[in-house]
Amino acid sequence: MECENKKVKEQGGVMGLVTFTSYDIEGIPEAESIDKQLSQAVDMPNEIYSRLVARLKELCDFREYTFQNQVHLSGRSIFARLLVNDTTYTGEINYGALGTSTAVIADTDTTLTTEVARKGIATRSRTNDSVSIDFYYSKGDTNGTYEEFGCFVDGTASVDTGQMFNRVLTGGWDKSATEAMTVSVQIDINAA
Repeated sequence: MECENKKVKEQGGVMGLVTFTSYDIEGIPEAESIDKQLSQAVDMPNEIYSRLVARLKELCDFREYTFQNQVHLSGRSIFARLLVNDTTYTGEINYGALGTSTAVIADTDTTLTTEVARKGIATRSRTNDSVSIDFYYSKGDTNGTYEEFGCFVDGTASVDTGQMFNRVLTGGWDKSATEAMTVSVQIDINAA
């Protein structure tokens, strides 16, 4: 009896979405108070962060847009290293950065092309194979037109540090000095 060699091909990968939301908080005392609280957020419990951001949406005019992002070779390589007990990197995304370049995304990118503002994680959570990471930029943190955003593993507060995990081009996201901004990153490690 002859055995057939059947190949099972798994499909899937690491995919992500990045959502930018800007809130016009100028002249709204409660919103400005929330902005001050969130500007200090570092690994804030997710339920508190979510409640404060939801309140900003109730109080303020806001704009929101979601972009698909690319998880880079450097980010995928960190997963592969951890699977064979190579702990060169922790695997922890700890910084998000904004940049001003419109350069085409290449899988081999290791930094943003022109990084201008960096922030630590405000909150994070995981459900099964899905991770949510949020960054909060207060009205005083930065303002301008941002063309790119990326997350970094084992980064520091200094520009271009850490291993870039993902990068997204925004097409020109504007944040004024009267606005606060959240950047929400969803990463799905899925099989289909």
